[in-house]
Amino acid sequence: MGNSVFRSGGLLLSVNRDNAKLTESTASKIETIFDVLRANPKISIQRLEALLLQIPKHENILNAHDNLGYNLLQKSVGLNHIDLVKWILPKPHTDLNRFPCSLPLHIACLKGHEECVELLLRHGARLDTEARMCFPGPHSHNCEEMGKYKGDPDNVSVCERPNTKLQNCIGYAIDGDHVNVLNILSQKMEEPWVLFRGRKPLLHLACEKGAWRCVQHLVTTRSDEINLLKDEYYPIHQAVLHDRKFLELLIQYEAITTVRTSTQQMTLLHVVILTARKNAEDTLNTLKILLEHGCKELINAPDYLGTTPLNAVIVRYALEEARYGYDKWSKYEVLNLVRFLLQNGARQSINQAIGNSALACVFRHIRDWEVCYELVNMLLKEEPNADPNMVGRDGSTPLMVCLVPLINKDPLHSFTHSMKVFYLNCIRLLLQHGAETNCSYRSNLTPLHILIFSVSENFTVSVNCDIQKRANFDFIKNILILLLQHGLDTQKAVHPQHILQSIMDMVQNVRRCSDVLCIYELSLLILQYGGNINITLNNKTPGSIINEALSFDSGNQIRHLQVASCNENGNEGLRNSFRNNGRNFILFYFIVLIMRKEFILTDPDKHYLKIINLFYATMRHDILYSCLKSLHNLFIVQVPTKSTEFLINYIESLYRKPRSLKELCRVTIYESLNYKLAQNINRLNMPIPIKDYVLNFE
Repeated sequence: MGNSVFRSGGLLLSVNRDNAKLTESTASKIETIFDVLRANPKISIQRLEALLLQIPKHENILNAHDNLGYNLLQKSVGLNHIDLVKWILPKPHTDLNRFPCSLPLHIACLKGHEECVELLLRHGARLDTEARMCFPGPHSHNCEEMGKYKGDPDNVSVCERPNTKLQNCIGYAIDGDHVNVLNILSQKMEEPWVLFRGRKPLLHLACEKGAWRCVQHLVTTRSDEINLLKDEYYPIHQAVLHDRKFLELLIQYEAITTVRTSTQQMTLLHVVILTARKNAEDTLNTLKILLEHGCKELINAPDYLGTTPLNAVIVRYALEEARYGYDKWSKYEVLNLVRFLLQNGARQSINQAIGNSALACVFRHIRDWEVCYELVNMLLKEEPNADPNMVGRDGSTPLMVCLVPLINKDPLHSFTHSMKVFYLNCIRLLLQHGAETNCSYRSNLTPLHILIFSVSENFTVSVNCDIQKRANFDFIKNILILLLQHGLDTQKAVHPQHILQSIMDMVQNVRRCSDVLCIYELSLLILQYGGNINITLNNKTPGSIINEALSFDSGNQIRHLQVASCNENGNEGLRNSFRNNGRNFILFYFIVLIMRKEFILTDPDKHYLKIINLFYATMRHDILYSCLKSLHNLFIVQVPTKSTEFLINYIESLYRKPRSLKELCRVTIYESLNYKLAQNINRLNMPIPIKDYVLNFE
C-alpha cells in the first residue's frame, strides 16, 4: 500500500485495493467538487461536468475523501444528489458493498431518499450487508477509520441513534422511520431470487426502535406479527418502552397484554417499571392503561426471580437512587406509585417460595431511611393482613434483612442522627405489626447475634472520637431494648454459646477502658430481660483461656505452692477445688479475661468493678460462693502484681463478706420472676425506691 497524501483544505487521498493511484490533478478536481457541494448542495450536474469530464476513467474517484473521511458517492447520496450518483455508479472500481462504514444504500435508507435507494439497488447494492453508520459526523470509536481524519462536520443533520451497532438497510430504514423506503426494501426481499431474509420480524424491529410511522403501517400489513414471540419478546414488550401511543395502537389491533418474556417471565408491568426508564408520571399512565386492558390479574405475578410489580417499583427507585441512568423519581412519586398498586390489588406478602416480600425488598434496596420508613408504614397499613414474617428465598425475614447490614461496620459510622431515628422507627413498625424477634437466618444467625457482634466490632474500629463510638453503641443498644421489649428471648444461645458468654468475649476486643462500661450496660440489660447469670458455660469456647490462667507452669503469674508439709494428694485436691467447682460460670470467666488486659486492671476508675458487682448481686448464693472460692484458691497460688493486687484484694473481700439480707431478698425476687425483672417489676406492690434497687442491682 502506498503512503497517504494530505492536501490543503483537508482533502485526504489514498490508494485503493487495486493499487490505482490518483494523480495530483484528479485529487485537486475532486477537492474542488467537495468545496462546491459544501457551498451549494443542490448544484446541478451540468455545472459540475466541466470538472467531472476531466477525470480519467481509469482512476477510482472513491479513493478521495473529504475532511471527515467520506468519499464523493457517500457525500452525494447523503445530499440526495441523484444526477451525481448516476454519474458515479457506472464508473469502474465502484463497489457499493465494500465500505468501512456508512454504505451508500444505508445512508439513503436512513435519510429516506427513495429514488436513490432504487437506483442503488439496481446497481447491485445488497440488502444483507451490515455496517455501522458514522455518516455524516466523525467516525465512531470502534470504526476502523477513526483517527485518520480530522475536521468539523458539515451543517448536515446527524442521526440521533447510536452509530456503533452493525445493521442492514432494513434497520436503517426503520431508524429513519421511512415507510416508503421500508416498502421498497420489503418488496425486494420478497423476490424469489433474493436469498436474504430478516432475522427479526419487521414489527418487532419497528416497535424496538420506536418508529411510529412504521409501526402504524406494519400493524395493518403484518398483523400476523402482533402476537408473535421472537428473541424473548413480543412486539408489545418493546412498545411499552416508548410513548403510550405505541401501546394503545397495539392494544387496538388486539395485542395480548398478558404475555410474558420467555426466560425472565416478565409481564408488561415488570417491563414498564424496570426496563422502560420512564418518568413517574408516564409510568403511572402506562400502568393504568395496562390494568384496564387485562393486566390486573397479573398484579401479583412474580418473574423468575420472584419479583412482583410492587417489588419492581421499589427496585426501580433503588436503581434511580444509585444513579444508574434512570429518570429521577421523588419520594412522593414512588409512594404514589406504591399506593396505586396497593389500591389495585397488589400485596406486599404473597405466597411464593422463590420470592421476597415487598418489606424485605425495601430493606434490601432502599438507601434513604426516610423513604424506607414511609414505604414500610404504607405497606403495613394499606394491607390489613400483611405478614411481616414472610421468609424470602434466601431464608431471611424482613427484620433480619433490616438488621444484617449492621454486621458491616462501615454503614454504622455513616449513619446520621435522622437516619438512626428512621431506622429505629422501621424496626418499631415491624414489631408493632407482629414481626417475630426470635427469628433466624439459616438457623444460626439471630438478631441477638447480629447486635452483639456489631457492638464487639465497634470496639475495634479506629475511630478517634469516643463520642462517635459511644453514639454507635447507644444506637445498637436502643435496637436491642426495642427487641427485648417485644419478646426477644435472652435464654436462647447465640450460636454456639449463651448470650452472656458472648458479651464477656467482647473483653478481648476492648481497646479503651470506657468500652468496659458498654459491656456493663449490655450485661445489665440482658439480666433485666431474662438472662440467667447462673448458666454453665460452653466448655469448648472458654476452655483454653481458663486452662491458661489455671496453668501451674506460668512463671510470670504463678509461683510454686509453698506446701512442703503437704503431700501430693493435697496439692491435687487444691487444684481440683478451683478447677472443677466454680470455673464454668460467667463471673470466673470474666475475671480470667480481664486479667489478660492490664490496662483494664490499672484503670483509675475501675470500671470493671461494676460488672463484678452486678454479677455478685444477681448470682444464686451457692453458685456465687463456689465461684468466689475458686477465684480465692486461684489467687492463693498467684504472685500479686501491681496491676492485679487490687483485684485480688477485692475478690478476697467479697469471698469473706456474706451478702446482706436485703441483697438476698433481691436475688429471691429476681429468681421468682424467672429473671424477667423489666417485664414484671411494675406488677410488684413495692415502693419506687425498692423497685429501682431491685431492677438496677445497685
